[in-house]
Amino acid sequence: MQRRHRKTHACIWKVLAIFLPAMLIAALAIRQHGPTERTAVQLEKPAAEAEAPAGGSEQ
Repeated sequence: MQRRHRKTHACIWKVLAIFLPAMLIAALAIRQHGPTERTAVQLEKPAAEAEAPAGGSEQ
């Protein structure tokens, strides 16, 4: 490998070593969390509730 390629390669890795963790930290910082996050919406009842009798009492 030529010297110019080695310098370019080293420079690219240094830029990535700074840029990628910075992007990860930024993504975590702007991610919504806590009370501002919307609650999950159930699309259908859980299997245990779906199989239970409608009366609610078992004999």
